[in-house]
Amino acid sequence: LTTMPRYPDMPAVERALMDVVDKGDHFEVKVDMPGVKKDDIEVSIEGNRVAIRAETQSTKEEKEGERVLHTERFAAMYARTFELPADVSEAGAEARYEDGVLTLMLPKRAPGTSKKLTIN
Repeated sequence: LTTMPRYPDMPAVERALMDVVDKGDHFEVKVDMPGVKKDDIEVSIEGNRVAIRAETQSTKEEKEGERVLHTERFAAMYARTFELPADVSEAGAEARYEDGVLTLMLPKRAPGTSKKLTIN
C-alpha cells in the first residue's frame, strides 16, 4: 500500500471513509466526502446494494498583475458500492449532505410474507 504525499492546501485523494450502523428498522450510513458539492453526488439503491458516486474539481490560481505565476488543479472521484445484510426500501429513504459528510437513512424492507399454495 502506498500513500500519496499530503499538501496542506490540497485535499487527499483516497477512498471515502464510511460508517454503517444498524438502527433496528433502518440503516444509517455516513460517508466522508470533503470538498464535494451536493449536486455532484449520486446515490442508487437496488435491493440490498447501495452505490455512491461523486466527482469534484477545483482550480486554485494566484495572479500578480496580468501574469499568472501559479495555478493548481485538483480533481477527485469517490465511488463506493456495498451490500447491506437486508434489502432496503427506497420509499422513505433520506439523504442529507452537511459539512462534507453524506448521511443516508435507509429503511429496511419489510420481510415478504410467504403463502402456501393449495394443490388441487
